[in-house]
Amino acid sequence: MALTLLQIINNTQAELGLPQSVTVKGNTDLTTVQMFSLANRMLDEMRRLHPTGWSSMMSEFQIVVTTPKILTGNVTNNSPVVTNIQPNTTGITANFWTLAGSQIPQAARVLSVDNANQVTLTMEATGAASNTPLTFSQDTYPYPTDYDWTQNRTQWDRSNRWELLGPDSAQMDQWHRSGIVATGPRRHWRRIGHLANQFRIWPQPAELANPLQLAFEYLSLNAVAVHGSVTTSSQYFVNDDDQPFLDDQAIVMGIKYKFWEVKGFNFGNMKNEWLDYVETLIARDEGAGTLQLAKRQSPIFLSPSNVQDGFFPGPVGPSAP
Repeated sequence: MALTLLQIINNTQAELGLPQSVTVKGNTDLTTVQMFSLANRMLDEMRRLHPTGWSSMMSEFQIVVTTPKILTGNVTNNSPVVTNIQPNTTGITANFWTLAGSQIPQAARVLSVDNANQVTLTMEATGAASNTPLTFSQDTYPYPTDYDWTQNRTQWDRSNRWELLGPDSAQMDQWHRSGIVATGPRRHWRRIGHLANQFRIWPQPAELANPLQLAFEYLSLNAVAVHGSVTTSSQYFVNDDDQPFLDDQAIVMGIKYKFWEVKGFNFGNMKNEWLDYVETLIARDEGAGTLQLAKRQSPIFLSPSNVQDGFFPGPVGPSAP
């Protein structure tokens, strides 16, 4: 079991020859307050040092892409307002939903939900229609609240067993939404929005007949088990009995060099010792494959590299018999 915050601070104080604290939370002793802040600083430092993310902080996020809402409504030429939506706009939210239908541009999004029977779009209709079928689809989903960054190539469409394509650049995304060729054989994704906290897919799921299940892995911001509970976590230490998901000895060593640094002492050796220790932890954080310098024989088992994407088991291609 990892040390608690109180034990980490006490160990640090003991190694530096300082008086130990009875408590950390609520303590007014300036040295203890400073070490409390440096302990949380160490969590950020260590979280960002690992180039692929600490395995203890990796999480999986799953998105259920809901089936579209098929409604009716009135559209007016050169107007972004859709009126007389039936039966109602319940469940539709601005910025997260798109609209497809007669006279509606393919990249139109819901800018605002005005009332139970009216929405305003980001684009104007190119013609007029009354009681026309409208397909509202949610293509944008919020990231988890503890999201830090995405693990590369873990974005999958589990319903179709396809890897999602992306992240798309802004140029590619606009090419899809604004160009002539809008769709392809795979679904794309990108990160967009304020603080880049939204997961958006393309094409918009207007064709779905059943919910679509997507998944990806990400590095969590949360580095602490609150009161030692693995079911409740937070980004920083708050309570005396909080325990880190990261190595507690590395935190002790890091607090020592940071404390020496802010006091104006010679901290170089302490920092180098801490870096060496953290780099060792990174190197052994997860198992690694064995690299072969000799020519490898073909494996006898199927692998992702020799299983085709679709039309399994065949035939494949326009010239196939």
